[in-house]
Amino acid sequence: MSATYTKIICKPLNDRNKRFLLGKQGKVEMLAIGLNPSKANEEKLDPTSRNIQKIANNNGCDGWWLVNLYPKRTSKPINLPKNPDSMLIQQNLLFIKDLLQDPKFKIIKVLCCWGNHIDDHLYLKLQSFKILESIKEYNLSLYCMGNTKSGNPFHPAPMSINRFLGGIDRLKLIPY
Repeated sequence: MSATYTKIICKPLNDRNKRFLLGKQGKVEMLAIGLNPSKANEEKLDPTSRNIQKIANNNGCDGWWLVNLYPKRTSKPINLPKNPDSMLIQQNLLFIKDLLQDPKFKIIKVLCCWGNHIDDHLYLKLQSFKILESIKEYNLSLYCMGNTKSGNPFHPAPMSINRFLGGIDRLKLIPY
């Protein structure tokens, strides 16, 4: 594989407050939808993004992309605002729609993986509905790693995968 297929891409670059996209280009790509971005960037992946990369690779994709329901960076979802920035929400939704229709992206699978913190704020739930509605237009297959007791798709944090799903190498995607 050439270097263009292994470089981490982060949009926007060097922004500690928000992130719309993280991932690596491939010939066959998986799009993961998380809750919100943490610290991973164009220079270094975090444990969650490394798991997404491994899940993509284990499921026939050599590329992967991570978007989120809300693009505000925080390593603790409890710190997300009670009232979201409506401009940021619109920018995020527009970014995801543009990504889905851009022929440079070779997305064939979508992994829903936002976890239970979606229930902390109504706007997160509403964003999931809007994003999933956009994805339906492109006839992409939706998957998850399983559902929590609350009915939400599991988050790809190492603790969740190891504790509830038997480890990253035993993980099987199921239709969402």
